[in-house]
Amino acid sequence: MNTGMAVELVSNAIFMIIEILLVLIVPGLLLGIVVAIFQAATSIQEQTLTFLPRMLITLLMVVFAGHWMIQKLLDLFAGLSQMIPGAIG
Repeated sequence: MNTGMAVELVSNAIFMIIEILLVLIVPGLLLGIVVAIFQAATSIQEQTLTFLPRMLITLLMVVFAGHWMIQKLLDLFAGLSQMIPGAIG
């Protein structure tokens, strides 16, 4: 295995981690902004009002995008397993 292959593997893994995390984090951030605006407009400062909707939207994203996330990880590991013989021999 040369350094080019190693850099490619690491960059692909980091890009996939970022891609999967963005699918989970961005909806929660957007909902958090909406809830914060609602709280500022109504002067309600309840902590569970911020936590519970973000937790639910993250859970829903795992349910709806879980198949896609698992498929991306399986594709990565399938590619890694195909690269192992060429990297060793």
